[in-house]
Amino acid sequence: MNHGLKFLLIVASASLGACALMPLPNQAVTHKVSVNGETHLLTQITDSTWTARSASSKPLASTPASTAALRMAVEQASGCKVTDSDYSGQGRQFDAQVDCGSKLPN
Repeated sequence: MNHGLKFLLIVASASLGACALMPLPNQAVTHKVSVNGETHLLTQITDSTWTARSASSKPLASTPASTAALRMAVEQASGCKVTDSDYSGQGRQFDAQVDCGSKLPN
């Protein structure tokens, strides 16, 4: 095999490897946030829906303080106002609806 062809194969392999590390446009980006000392993973599901779950897979605390903290974490990650929220998945997931037309004040 000549050196030029080897070089092209190496460059092509490296390029494909770099592409594999980049998220696809439709892949959700996960944000890690700390709420009341526990790590949570926030993910945007649709333009107006976000979800949070515990990094440890245990049920989320559903106290008023935890709910308020999770709502605040979604607002910080999304830059939008949470208009509705609830728990699903036997308490393992927090779902929030956001309104991005009502941007949060700075």
